[in-house]
Order: sequence, then structure tokens, then C-alpha cells
Amino acid sequence: MSILSYLRAYFFRLFANFTTTNKLVSPPAALTEEPTRSYFRLDNDSSDTLALPDGRKLGYAQYGSQTGRPILLLHGIPGSRIDGAFFDELAQKVNARIITADRPGLGWSSPHPGRTLLDHPKDLEHLAKHLGLEEYSVLGVSGGGPYALACAVSLPREKLKCVSIVCGLGPPEVGMSGTNFWNWIGFSGGFRYSPVFIARWYWQQQPEGRLDLTDEERLELLLQRVSKSLATAHEKDLKILKDEGFHRFVLRTTRECLVQGLEGWLQDGKLMCMDHGFRIEDIRPDLPVHLWYGKFDTNVPLSHGEHIAARLGGRAHFRVENETHASLEINWQEEILKELVRNT
Repeated sequence: MSILSYLRAYFFRLFANFTTTNKLVSPPAALTEEPTRSYFRLDNDSSDTLALPDGRKLGYAQYGSQTGRPILLLHGIPGSRIDGAFFDELAQKVNARIITADRPGLGWSSPHPGRTLLDHPKDLEHLAKHLGLEEYSVLGVSGGGPYALACAVSLPREKLKCVSIVCGLGPPEVGMSGTNFWNWIGFSGGFRYSPVFIARWYWQQQPEGRLDLTDEERLELLLQRVSKSLATAHEKDLKILKDEGFHRFVLRTTRECLVQGLEGWLQDGKLMCMDHGFRIEDIRPDLPVHLWYGKFDTNVPLSHGEHIAARLGGRAHFRVENETHASLEINWQEEILKELVRNT
């Protein structure tokens, strides 16, 4: 999910200066005066698996109104099917049915060695058929952006009614100028060339990656890091950074993302940094495409949205708001979902 990577951007800065620790200490009182549970659904009650024709399993979860307009949510990186829980309450309100699949090697989905971006839409086609969906839309958030573009190019015309990309990565030729240092490192070469042992070392420095700890212990470490990031945070992000319930959600979906190991996460990131294997210009001209980007986004720069819009010849609905990577998805989620419901 996009917000997960945004929060990590703050932690990366701290880690780069070697000012953090993975030892448990007393959590900051300001963040834990009243211990809270997450108001997001963290259970597996809405999750299931589908056996694909090649023998792999596809993990997925459904949220919102089960009789609502179907929206296939493509999660960010790191992320999992649990990301759909972020929209659960609102989706019930606007009559949307959120369906989120784990990408290969993540969560409950089997690995798929040698896959491409265009292979995932094929898995989603099987899922849509299994669920009996006659029509649906696609919502790609952050790292889900490249997959949303792949869906726009390849999913059946008679089924796919609308695509919305929220602060989504564009093709690698856009570059990462304007992003934070660690995202620049990762998407400029880190995902493509880092061996697994480097990735493993990195995740051991992050509270989200400490799967050897309980979620309460991971939360304690995470809140310690958050408290150190508040002084440099954008004012639009302060509320979410102080939200303990949201951090519980972050830890839950990240655990799910990494539960099979790091290979699936590395493969997912690598594919986003390589040639996508299709042209954005080949998206059919009658397909509504909505692009949502933030002026203050330092995870996925505004240039990515501008590039996608330009290659679509100006026919995309391009929205630029005074938001960060995290605040855009939070503050505009109702408008984003309503637009998809209207077009589905």
C-alpha cells in the first residue's frame, strides 16, 4: 500500500543516520497514552484462495459491500490482500466491493518465477471469472500503478469499465528525480541488483520486517521510530503518523507481504523498475482513466502522473492536489471510490 512506503521513507532517514535501535525501550508516552486496537479489519475472515489453471494458488480478500460495484484493488509495495481493509468501511458507504489479490510470492499467493507485469492481469481474469463478475474497475495505488496500467492494456474491453491510479509509479524511463533518497536508491537499481541477503539485512533493521517478534513488540519499535520522525514530517501527515490503530494495520499487512520470505517482494519491486512490456499509448481510447497525484509527494513524484497523462494524449482525468503520498489517499479516498463506482 502506498502509505506503507511513505511511512518507511521517514524511517529510512533515521536509519541512514544510524540513530535508531531495534531494542525495545519504553514507548513514547505521547503515542501510547491510551493503547488502542486497530479500527481496520486485521482478520482473515474475508480471505480465500483460488486454484489457478497452472496449479498456483491466488490469495485474495473482499471488503466493503458484497453486492456493490466490484473494484479490483492493486496494492502497493510492500503490501498484500489485507490492504483492502483500508477501504472497508467507506466501501460499504458508497456501495463498492473491494477485491484485493496477493501478487505472486506474497501473502497466500504462490510464487510465479519468471513472471511479467502482464501475467498478473491474467490471474485477475481468473479471479473475476471465479467470482462471477460481469463488470469491474481497477484501482492501483503507488506500487500498484504499473499493474493498473497493465490491466488497462490487457483486461477484456467488455469487462473493464474504468481504471484509477493513485500516486502510482509510472514506467522506469520517467526516473525518480524529486523522490526521497531511499526510494531513489530502491527504484533506480536496488530492486534490480540487490541480492536476497542484502534485502534480508535491510528488513531486519525495520520494525515491519521483524517477523520474529510479536506484533505488540513490533508496534513498540515502530512507535519509537515514528516519534523521532514527527519533527520532520509534513504537516499533512502528522495525524496519520500519530495514529496507533493505523500502525497496527501497517504491521499486519507487512507481515502478510513477507510471510513467504523476501523473494516475492524483491521480484515485485524488480518488475516495476524494468521495461513494462507494453505501451501506455495502447490503452484503448474509450477506457476512462483517472490519475490522482500529490504536489508534495516525495515517494512517487508528480512527474510520473504527468508522464502517464502525456502519453495518453490528454484523455486521462488528471487530478493534482496539495497532498503528500499518504494524505492524498486518506483525504480523497471517498472521491476516488465514488468516481470508480459511477463508472462501473
